[in-house]
Amino acid sequence: MKKPEVVIVGLGFLATYIMPCYEKLLGGDIGSHVMGIKGSDRGLSEKRAACPFPVEVGQVDKHLRERRPDIIVLAVKPDQIRDMTEGTLAPYYQMLREQGEPLPDLYSFAPSPSVDYYYEALGADVNAANMIPNMVREIQGRYVAPVGVSFVAFDARRQWPEENRRRAMEFMTPTGAVVEIDGDKAIPFLALQVAGHMMFEFNYIVQDVEKERGKEITLAQSASAFRSVFRKWFSESCTEVLPCSSEAAEEELRAFMELAQGAWRDGVIRFARTEGIPDEAADRMICGTMETYHMEAQLEPREVLEQNTRNHATPGGYLEMGLKTFYGKGYDRMTELLKKALDGKTEDGDREQVEAIAFEVAKAVSDHGKQMVKKD
Repeated sequence: MKKPEVVIVGLGFLATYIMPCYEKLLGGDIGSHVMGIKGSDRGLSEKRAACPFPVEVGQVDKHLRERRPDIIVLAVKPDQIRDMTEGTLAPYYQMLREQGEPLPDLYSFAPSPSVDYYYEALGADVNAANMIPNMVREIQGRYVAPVGVSFVAFDARRQWPEENRRRAMEFMTPTGAVVEIDGDKAIPFLALQVAGHMMFEFNYIVQDVEKERGKEITLAQSASAFRSVFRKWFSESCTEVLPCSSEAAEEELRAFMELAQGAWRDGVIRFARTEGIPDEAADRMICGTMETYHMEAQLEPREVLEQNTRNHATPGGYLEMGLKTFYGKGYDRMTELLKKALDGKTEDGDREQVEAIAFEVAKAVSDHGKQMVKKD
């Protein structure tokens, strides 16, 4: 079967990060089947050195007309998507129709605008999908991509040819376990992932409370214990890449870890149900994400985790909102609940409190994302 031609519009960090996806799609023949287009010449020489395919600057329409790709990977900055789509891609697709040429599949690597936008902007005959990859591939030399979740969102109004649909789903497999969701669920589904990021904070709380009580426990020990307890909910073979044990945690701490993680999972899934996200997809996303961040906490020092969080929590973004909500409504309460648990004073309503915090974090992130789309 003929190998597809791919043009990447917006060759930034994300489009480069998914290099294994191009390799899976094309085998070892990337250089003659892929072209990347940057928006400016800043860092051009470095990008050309890093990519095993041609990298050009600008003139997207020209390159599309010359290459006639089978797949367009759209990975420009979110605030550039509409201009690129309506100003360049829509005329290109119309030109192809007028010439009787096949229309390329469009893989958009952003949660918004949602995939229904492309149905309206490009036409009902275009195969378009939102794709969000799991962004944790390796931690300290350990390949952990299969633990996390990547997702693909299709517009229900567009019936993709089966071969194209299968190719789109398989394209993402190098980045994680791939889940398909409805086109209007990308933002709330991403909120589940953000909620899982709070596992860093779970480990900080354990470390800080134990230290206050005169016991030194490393993040490696607490995260390992959290993961060991979490096998009750998530025990896929991909977790075996990194051993875990609860030996460093006393009985009361292990009981709290079980309560906190079970309640957190249930709270996020309860939120997902309000958005019409199927339990199976929601459960795999939240469990895989919680596990991934515990793995990271098990292998990296706290200062590295905190710096990574600062790097990813861009102003006005999804993670920033998740952290703001957790620290505003949950961090202190979780700390109090842990202190009670270590004193053997856990109460019937404690689990419901954690579940409510998890629900609120996921909802705040989702609402924020939807509001950002409205502003666009």
